[in-house]
Parts: sequence; structure tokens; C-alpha cells
Amino acid sequence: MDQSEIKDFLLNFDAAEVRKDEENKLEIFEVNFDKLEKIWQEKMAGDLGDFERETGEKILSKITEGEEPKAIFAIIHDGSKPLKVEMKTGTQLARILREKESVVPSKLMSEREWNLIIGQGQVSAEELRDLLRLSYRLVCE
Repeated sequence: MDQSEIKDFLLNFDAAEVRKDEENKLEIFEVNFDKLEKIWQEKMAGDLGDFERETGEKILSKITEGEEPKAIFAIIHDGSKPLKVEMKTGTQLARILREKESVVPSKLMSEREWNLIIGQGQVSAEELRDLLRLSYRLVCE
């Protein structure tokens, strides 16, 4: 996956937005909780299965408890060669992933829960997509 493919993938998540940090050459992907709340309220009004309803309840509960209108779930180092992507993975998975040379603790976010993936030699495109999905879920739920 190249930078534009990752960006397109990230912007497909519900209420995902990107802002550029020109000074540090970063693309910062955030969840807009106001938009996410509206999306889930509409979904909850429809016919959902048990899992979807539980997920919606968790998300809506977190949104109403939270104070911040947005939360970062991924960062792309704009134009970096090799490509660098940061995401939240949680403490245990972060440690396991760091056994790969191309995965190191984040320099911008919590080193305990966030990883920086450099290039894609040791992390396949499918693994990267799965990790980005996980990061989004960890931030939302």
C-alpha cells in the first residue's frame, strides 16, 4: 500500500477526518465524535443484530463520557521514504509487534500503546489494514 491508498482506506471509517501538519509534514487522522454520534444514533434507530447494538452502545457511551470532540487514530509521515505510519495498538500487541525490526515505539504518541511502522517489508498490506482498523476501534470504543 502506498500513502494515497492508506489515506483512502483511513477516510472510509465512520466520521474519519484528516488534517495536515505542514510544519512537521504529517497527515493526522482523527475521529470526529460529534459526527460519529449522529451516525450511530441513526444506526441504533434501525434494525441491528446483538453485536452491532452492543458496539453502538459502547461507542455512544464513550462519546457522552468523553470531553474531547476528536481523537487521533493514525498518523502518516507525509512523503517519508520509506513510508512511516503510526497507530494505536494497545500495550500487549505493541510489544509483540516490536519484535519486527520495522516496528518501533511511536515518537509522537504514547510509546506504550502506539507503534510506528517503517516501510512494509515485515508488515504486509493486509496486516497494516488490520492494525489500522484496530487503532480506529481502540480510539472509538
